[in-house]
Amino acid sequence: MVGEGALTLPALGAERPLDEICAGVDDLPARTAVVLRRPARKDAPMREKDDAFWSTLTWTERAACLVGAALGETATGRVLATQYQSRVSVPVLGLTIDNRLHLHGFEHVPRGQSFIFAANHRSYFDLYAIMIAIWDRFEQPPHLYCPVRTTFFYDKPAGIALNLAMCANAMYPPVFRDERGRALNRHSVERAVRLLHRSPRTIVAMHPEGRRSEGADPYALMAPKPGIGRIALAARRPVVPVFVNGLPPSFGALVRDRLSPEGTPVRVFIGAPVALSDLYARAESPEAHHEAARRAMDAIALAGERDREFMGQRVAA
Repeated sequence: MVGEGALTLPALGAERPLDEICAGVDDLPARTAVVLRRPARKDAPMREKDDAFWSTLTWTERAACLVGAALGETATGRVLATQYQSRVSVPVLGLTIDNRLHLHGFEHVPRGQSFIFAANHRSYFDLYAIMIAIWDRFEQPPHLYCPVRTTFFYDKPAGIALNLAMCANAMYPPVFRDERGRALNRHSVERAVRLLHRSPRTIVAMHPEGRRSEGADPYALMAPKPGIGRIALAARRPVVPVFVNGLPPSFGALVRDRLSPEGTPVRVFIGAPVALSDLYARAESPEAHHEAARRAMDAIALAGERDREFMGQRVAA
């Protein structure tokens, strides 16, 4: 505590001669407190937002977010995560589909800048199929982030372990679907935008639909959530549509398909980046977020039509 007789020194880093700063110190009482004022930090508002975010989490969510931040937002963590994904995740998961994987449209993927993949959500493995299909085509492995709902992967210890084991915690940052979502998801959006700005190797892969489409028709897509629009307009990075098809609903079926000589072909169709530059000036507008998400979903549907045509030709042959 600072009381009478305390000496408050100027902010650290102030450009004043040392003898001027220390003048009169010898004449102070022996028990005088010396207080160093910490200079104001430009990122103070962000730190306050972070404090509010962390204080709202459960202990499992906090642990999962700490792991995610350590691996996804530090230089050492990104190196370790990318090495693990290159040496373990992609080769091991690739064993399940590499014999029947078809990639189309990689020429649409931006070079030299970060971007967002917007994919349909038909199975639990859609983003893994994309990762396996494209990973080795880059000069340097990408820094992959796949925002995911907190259910299981952030609120269960087994989910935290599975996220680590499968992809070095690439399922980050978290998306909250409970009553805290409106407040906490602002933090996740800011995280995703910062990651996109941090490195040209960053890929944020998302499902605009927000949940799996379980209908019989794989080409019938659901209405998108606005989150991808918020991130895309705030980051001003390309949104690249992807349609994935041919994946089964369970890991056991995935393995059975791998062992079967008649396994369903897994198709990844990548489309041209979605035109969103006319919406950048309205990056804070909810209407613009919805419009950006709608355009992304339309582009995914167009890629789906290419897949339908591909399968039609395959059957005809």
